[in-house]
Amino acid sequence: MPLETVWVGAVGDAARDIVEDRWTMNYAASVYDENDRYYENRGAVPSVHPTYVSQLEWAAIGNLYERLGGLSETERRRGVHSWNHTVLHETFGRGCTLESTAVVVGVDTRRSGGRYTVKVETTCAGRPVATSFTSTIFRDVAVRGDDVVPELPAVPDAPDAAPARIESIPLSALALYHFSECARDYGAIHTDRAVAEAAGLPGLILHGTGTYAYVLSSITNNEAGGDPGRILGFTGRLGAMIVCPSTVELRTFIDGDTIHYTLINQDGDAAISQGVVRLGRC
Repeated sequence: MPLETVWVGAVGDAARDIVEDRWTMNYAASVYDENDRYYENRGAVPSVHPTYVSQLEWAAIGNLYERLGGLSETERRRGVHSWNHTVLHETFGRGCTLESTAVVVGVDTRRSGGRYTVKVETTCAGRPVATSFTSTIFRDVAVRGDDVVPELPAVPDAPDAAPARIESIPLSALALYHFSECARDYGAIHTDRAVAEAAGLPGLILHGTGTYAYVLSSITNNEAGGDPGRILGFTGRLGAMIVCPSTVELRTFIDGDTIHYTLINQDGDAAISQGVVRLGRC
């Protein structure tokens, strides 16, 4: 079935999650982040990884799929995360009940298939925690109706300079499974070889959310001085796929409290381009 442009404006049921130390610790461990702020809970509330809400956002997007119908399970598995923009409004921790709700803001045709863009709002006790725009391209899935191109937040240009820092990040063959289970991001296309092959992928590829999580771990622990509370948001355009096992290269460029970054995959291509992390204090 095609993606339908009449879906624009549709809202899915809320997804909810009670924040527990176990899950915030596991999320940080899913990308091998050894920052002790995520694990120390003796008389303290552990910090939460900047991309933690992504797992609940995808649950909300799944609820939206269920409400809309239309796409078969096979077509849904062809979805590849292509772009993300997240603003973090408030820190949170143990005991917070997070609630995420997704709304369709765009459906349009791209070269490799239909693009589906949603906006997800996440709150805790009614207070805004995060706002995200997420685009997914469904490979070889058509669009029915006139394209509704989403109005997406602008991305500032990177400074014309050499990278301030370059880091090689090794990814084992098991990184996909660790992220799926510890971060509770269960997309079969990332861990099931038969599903990945049926979708025309070159092998098992790293989750888009996992890709951002590795980047945010590195930038938090370096440019943000190890303090996840300084991350105000992040943006990036997902491009070339990351096959595991492999080694990727992160390049950061500093412009005050704006950190631009590019992530290069195993073939020397940009896995994330137009990357931006904004620093400050939530």
